[in-house]
Amino acid sequence: MRRQMGGFTLIELILVMAIIGILSVIGIGSFTQATVKSKDTQRKNDLNQIAKALELYYNDAGSYPSSNGSGQIMCSSTSAPDTCSSPAACTTKFTYCFNGKSTIYLDKLPVDADNARKYYYKPDASLSSFAYYTSLENLEDKDVVVISGTTTKTDWASDGADCGSSPCNYKITETGLIKAK
Repeated sequence: MRRQMGGFTLIELILVMAIIGILSVIGIGSFTQATVKSKDTQRKNDLNQIAKALELYYNDAGSYPSSNGSGQIMCSSTSAPDTCSSPAACTTKFTYCFNGKSTIYLDKLPVDADNARKYYYKPDASLSSFAYYTSLENLEDKDVVVISGTTTKTDWASDGADCGSSPCNYKITETGLIKAK
């Protein structure tokens, strides 16, 4: 009498591998989407943090800081006792010098984690208002700018803002988030 060996048939193995493959694809897709949403949340938080620092600056100076024309805030610090340095683009922290005394508004100026994207600062000519721009990856985000009265997604390119490799589609001002164009 022939004894039967225990084990799995080829069909059973293929079926199990197919199920594992389907579950893996679903899991990777969800993980990727969660990562994109997380980066966008960080971008929004960064711009809100910068906007609060700009408001502190406004309270001290009576105006918003100027820009270097490339979307960077202009900063100055104390170069010698009671002497302010000439304004230059802020690269690491947001400081400004008034009457020889340097004030730190942000100890670490946030930058986009994606090196191809950047935040863009644009004050108006009188330095009485500002706009800060970024590019969100998730185009389905409720805060991505739309053409007013429609659901058509657009960007802030007409404002002259440059957010790097992707168009600026998120804007915050001294009055808060701007969602329609």
